[in-house]
Amino acid sequence: MLLEQQRKKIIYTAKKSQEMGLIPLTFGNFSLRDKETGYICITPSGMDYQELKPEDIVVVDADCNVIDGERKFSIETPMHCMVFRNRPDVNGICHTHSVFATAWASTNNCLPAVVAELVALVGGTVDTAPYRPMGSVELAEVVTETLKDKYAVLMANHGLLAVGPDIETAFVNSVIVEEGAKTTYYASNIGKVNIIPEEDCKMLRQWVIEKYGQK
Repeated sequence: MLLEQQRKKIIYTAKKSQEMGLIPLTFGNFSLRDKETGYICITPSGMDYQELKPEDIVVVDADCNVIDGERKFSIETPMHCMVFRNRPDVNGICHTHSVFATAWASTNNCLPAVVAELVALVGGTVDTAPYRPMGSVELAEVVTETLKDKYAVLMANHGLLAVGPDIETAFVNSVIVEEGAKTTYYASNIGKVNIIPEEDCKMLRQWVIEKYGQK
């Protein structure tokens, strides 16, 4: 089977996201780019994540042409492919519909730099892409444009797109953004929210890049 291990990673990530409440039912979609072939493995459209088998994952090229797989690929495949084409540093994408991130996205406001972990791991403020219909090229365009060189973007009235150098990091970023959105929501209901200054955001991000984790 073509890219069997990569397909298994997609299924594992989708199941884990569902178990952690980042997606209900069959919502959301997950993809990774194989560094050797450049091919993209992505979840199929409308299938129960708990029932997925490696052969259900669809393999496409960067232009959404099917390379392997019998299933219909996710309706958001154009968005995933466009992000991959524009971000050579990205090899994993998680599109989730977690409650607090989606609620924040539905206000058309950015998620401010309030939580230190969000700033350190994702890079600061998470911007919101304007609303466009699900599965449309227009949505792919505004999401890619708003994401720029960051690691997460909110999608107005829709959800969250988190990216990373691999799918494991993209998953972590999707969790971090949700937790940041949750904390910021509660903080804003308690009192005035303290936003981390931009210069401190840069220092936190650089510190993580240089010193965090096992190198």
